[in-house]
Amino acid sequence: MTRTVWYPGHMEKGKRQLKEMASQVDVFIEVRDARAPKSTSSPFVQELAKLKPVCVVLSKRDLAEEDKTRLWIKELASSDTPAFALNLKRGVSRELRRKLFEVCEGKPRWRELRVAIVGIPNVGKSMLLNALIGKKTSKVGGLPGITRGVSWHKAGRLLVVDSPGILDPKTDRETRAMLAWLGCIRISVVGDYESLSLEFLKFMQSSSFISRILENFSITPANEIAVEEYLKAIGRKIGALLPGGEVDISRAGKFLLENFATGKLGAFTLELP
Repeated sequence: MTRTVWYPGHMEKGKRQLKEMASQVDVFIEVRDARAPKSTSSPFVQELAKLKPVCVVLSKRDLAEEDKTRLWIKELASSDTPAFALNLKRGVSRELRRKLFEVCEGKPRWRELRVAIVGIPNVGKSMLLNALIGKKTSKVGGLPGITRGVSWHKAGRLLVVDSPGILDPKTDRETRAMLAWLGCIRISVVGDYESLSLEFLKFMQSSSFISRILENFSITPANEIAVEEYLKAIGRKIGALLPGGEVDISRAGKFLLENFATGKLGAFTLELP
């Protein structure tokens, strides 16, 4: 179940479904992108935490700055939220598995640990699901008292379910842009490649990251240069040209944002605790 829920009506339905899950699971794992742990947090995590324990996984650890990720882990721990930074391509740490059982000591010993994975779209929920259940898994359906319409997976002592990606329709424009840069939402939902890539470069310039971005294209930053010129320079470097030699700004912007989202431009953390 990987659909994206954003519009208010769908969001309420997703919210009700999560609350229904809360009565049937022992623990929630909220997945966030380690590059922007605040902006990629689930809109309902605080409500869920009142119902069942919540552990946080900061995914894509390899795409974020390690020292800043440690600050986020410390910040979350200060609010009694167990947090783990993971590169899910390498699997799940033993520490996370141990913590899941530790925070659910009150569950009946006769049954498996029931885990629900929550988070906004494209932060790594499916990768976490696959890492948790591994290859020795069986799809489970129709269990008494278990929410219908969702896929549960049993592996050893775990029964794990994914949840829909829910976005807050009240999210501000700046946050939506950041989610688009990270690949959490489609560019077309927020704007277009040209406008969002220019916003991205302005953000990187104000955050003192511009040199690290441009060095990927062997471009030297200069004082008081407009970001439009940087984007044109990137377009020329990658050969994104229209007939007559004019730079295809949209194509250059698409290349820039897609390579950033996938980590090909290096490790960046866009916000601090």
